[in-house]
Amino acid sequence: MSAGEALIRGGIGLIRRGNSFLIRRRPAGTIYAGYWEFPGGKLEGDETPAEATARECLEETGLTIVVGRQRRVVTHRYPHGLVELTFHDCETEDPAAEPDPATGFLWVPIDQLASLTFPEANEPILEELAREHRETIR
Repeated sequence: MSAGEALIRGGIGLIRRGNSFLIRRRPAGTIYAGYWEFPGGKLEGDETPAEATARECLEETGLTIVVGRQRRVVTHRYPHGLVELTFHDCETEDPAAEPDPATGFLWVPIDQLASLTFPEANEPILEELAREHRETIR
């Protein structure tokens, strides 16, 4: 990290239901528009990554989630800055809850995630999820 460069910290929710995860295409007018993403976003104030994950997931999907274990922290340099993303395993508080259709979030089977384009910082997580899935179906 160069002098004066701010680290952008974020909390990301890997919201799982069965063998599917909640994802959406990034909206037009945003960085990486058209790429797929898990819900989450920047930490505010003195929030922990878990607190930011819960808040951002509620704001983005309309769903109250239970933030589980911290899966991994990924640091990645994008053209717009250095990011540190903390990924948490999550589930919806209400097992039958569905995201507001207006949010664009969809349940996508884990075996389809590899065919979608996500921002680069997601690659280690996508590989890990795919590996775990392969091991469970053996």
